[in-house]
Amino acid sequence: MFTDSEGRLKPAWAFLFSALIACAAFMASGYFAAAVAGNHILQFEAVFRTCLVGLLLVEFSWLLTVGNHVESHRLAAQGLPISPGWAIQFFVGGALGLVLVGIAVGAVAIAGRVAIRGTWAPHPLYRLALVLLVLLVGALAEELMFRGYPFQRLVEAIGPAGAILVFSMLFGLVHILNPGASLWGLLNTVAIGVVLSVAYLRTGALWLPWGLHFAWNATLGLVFGLPVSGIRLFNVVVHADATGPRWLTGGTYGIEASLPGAVAVLLGLAVVWLLPMKRLGNSPAIVAADLRNDPTGLQVVNTPQPPPNLGL
Repeated sequence: MFTDSEGRLKPAWAFLFSALIACAAFMASGYFAAAVAGNHILQFEAVFRTCLVGLLLVEFSWLLTVGNHVESHRLAAQGLPISPGWAIQFFVGGALGLVLVGIAVGAVAIAGRVAIRGTWAPHPLYRLALVLLVLLVGALAEELMFRGYPFQRLVEAIGPAGAILVFSMLFGLVHILNPGASLWGLLNTVAIGVVLSVAYLRTGALWLPWGLHFAWNATLGLVFGLPVSGIRLFNVVVHADATGPRWLTGGTYGIEASLPGAVAVLLGLAVVWLLPMKRLGNSPAIVAADLRNDPTGLQVVNTPQPPPNLGL
C-alpha cells in the first residue's frame, strides 16, 4: 500500500508524510525559539527560522534514506546540489528579485508617493545582521517547505501543473493571516508561488527560487523600507510609507497586494520561463541512478533547459 515493487515509498504517501513532519518541525521550532528568545522578536525569528531549516533538512534527508533509498548526496536530492553553476543561479535569482521589486516600487513612486526616512536604532549593525540572517534562512525554510521534498514528491504523484496549483495555493494561504491581508494580496502571493515553483522546475534545484525569494523580501523590506507581506520587521535601515489608492500601494500589506506588484510577478514569471538555465538536479530516483555512475554527485546537464512541460 505504501511502497512500490522496489520498496520505495510511493510519491503520494511521501508527500503526505513529509507535509506532516514539516508541520511538526514548524511547531517544534516555534516552541524552541520562544524558550530561547522570549519576547525579543528579531532574536525569536532568527532562532525559529534557523532551527526550522535544520529540522527540515534532517527530516527530509531521513525520508530520502528510508523512503527513496537515496544513501548519499541527500542535500542534492532535496534541491541543493553543489554543482557547477549553483552560485550563478542563486545570484541570478537575487538580481531578478531586486529588479522586479525596483520596478514595482518605482511605479508606486511615479503614480503616487513613497516617503522614506532613516530608522537607525541602537546596535544598528547587530540588528542589520539579524535581519539578513532572518531573510536568508527564512527564504530557504519556505523554499524547502513549498518547493522542496514535499513539492517534488507531489510532482511525481500528480504532475507539475497539479503540484504547482496545490503548493501555490498553500503558499498564499499561509500569508492570509498577515497584517493587512486581502484577496488581491492572496492572489498575488499565490502567483509568486507559481513563479518560484517554475523556477525550481526549470533548474531542478532550489538555488534560483531561493535567491529570488531572498532578494524580493530583502529589497522590499530592507532596501526600500516597505512592508513584506504586511510585516514591518525588516525596516531596520529605512522606513517608507507609500501614499496613493489601495490598488497602487497595496495598503498595509504592501506592494504584494497591488497592481504594480502583480505586474512585477508576471514579468518574473516570463523571465523565469524563458531564461536559459542549466538543470542542476533531478528526482531522488534519478539522483540515485546517477550516483552509481558519478559518485561525486556533480554531474550536470550543460545545455540550457526549455520551459517545463506543465501538462497544461
